[in-house]
Amino acid sequence: MGIAPDGTLYANGLAGTGGRDPGAVYRSLDNGTTWERIGTPTAPMPNFDPDLAVARDGTVWFSSLWLGCSSTAASKDAGKSWTTSYLGCVPAAGDRQYVIPTKGGTAYIYSHHVPTLYQAVAKTTDYGATWTPSGFAEGGPLAIAQNGQSGWGGGGFWNEKTGSVFATFTWYSDIVANNAGTATTSWLPAAGVTRDEGKSWQLATAPSAGGVAVGLGLVVGAADEAGNVYLSWAEAKQKQMTVYLAVSKDDGKTWSKPIVVDDDAGSKVFPAIAAGDAGRVAIAYYHADQHDYPSNVPKDTHWNVTLAWTADALNGTPTWERANLSTHSARTGPICPDGSTCQGNRQLLDYFALKVTPQGRVASVWTSTDDVAGKTVNVFGMTETPLLRAS
Repeated sequence: MGIAPDGTLYANGLAGTGGRDPGAVYRSLDNGTTWERIGTPTAPMPNFDPDLAVARDGTVWFSSLWLGCSSTAASKDAGKSWTTSYLGCVPAAGDRQYVIPTKGGTAYIYSHHVPTLYQAVAKTTDYGATWTPSGFAEGGPLAIAQNGQSGWGGGGFWNEKTGSVFATFTWYSDIVANNAGTATTSWLPAAGVTRDEGKSWQLATAPSAGGVAVGLGLVVGAADEAGNVYLSWAEAKQKQMTVYLAVSKDDGKTWSKPIVVDDDAGSKVFPAIAAGDAGRVAIAYYHADQHDYPSNVPKDTHWNVTLAWTADALNGTPTWERANLSTHSARTGPICPDGSTCQGNRQLLDYFALKVTPQGRVASVWTSTDDVAGKTVNVFGMTETPLLRAS
C-alpha cells in the first residue's frame, strides 16, 4: 500500500483473470471506502511477490516477481500511463523484491539473492525504464567476504531528512541461514544503508533481545519527519512472542536497546511500521488469543490486527497505546511464518502494510481468510484519529 501527498490511497491485488494472475493496482479517492482498479502494469508477467510503494511526489511504483526476475512499473500520472520494465533481472535469481522510491524518477529495488543469500540492490533514475546494479546491501560488492549472511528482507524506506536509503532484513552473523531464513546461532535486526545515492552500502545492525527470529524474521523500518529511524521485528522465546522496536537518532549509525512494544500472552507475527512527526510511531501485527508459536497455535485460535502507537518513541521507555485495527478476526487457526518451507497455513504470506496519511492517520492493508468465507482477500483499515501528528 502507498499514500500520495493528496491523500489518494493505492494498493495492489489480483487482477481477477485466473491462472497466473498478473496482478493489478487499485486506487481509492474516498479514504478507502471504495476502490477502483487502475491498471495491470506488468501484465502479462505473473503476480508473484507483488510490491507497491508511493513516492513523496506521488509517483506510484509497482513490481512483481517471476522465475527469479523482477518486473517493475512506475506511473507519474496517478495510473493513467506506466513506464514498465519486464523481467529486469537485476540481478537474476532474486526472491521477494521490494521497491524503495526516493524522489523524481529515482528508486531502488532489492531482493534476496538466492545464490549468495545476500540482498542484491539495483537503482533507476528514469522511472524504472532501466535498472543498474548497486551492489549488496550488506556492504557493496565485497559483502560476500563477511562472516555471515542475511535472511529475507522485510521492505525498505527512504529517510528524506538525510537522503539515506535503508533496505531491511535479518542478519545471521555466525551461520548460513537455511531456506526458511532461520538459524540456531546469532541473528540481529539489520538494514543495509546507503548515504551516497547507492555508490556504497554499509551494514547496520541493532541488538536483538536474545530470542529466536520468528520465521523469516522480516524486519521492517521507517523514518520520521525529523530523520529519526526505526526498526521493528518479532522474537520468540519458547511460547512467548514479543514485538520490539529499535530507535536510531543518528541515521542508523547507532541503535537503542530493544524496546518492548507488546509482550502479552498472545502470539504475534508479521509487524508493520509507520512513523510521522518526531517520535511518533505506529506498529501493527497479527495478534492471537492463544499463547504459542504462530504455526503451533490451536485450530480454534483467532487472530486480529492490533495497532500499537506511541508519541514518545525517542524516550528510552515510551508509553504504548493499543487497539484492534480489524473489526473481527482476520484468521482462524495457525499461521506459518517460515516461507516456502511451510507445509500449510501460509495463506497470509507477508502482505501487510502500514502507512501514514498526510493528516497523520494510520492506514493499513492486511490479508484475511476470515472476512469472506472461503476466500483470501485484502482488507483496508484506517484510524479516525491523526495518531502520528502532533497537531
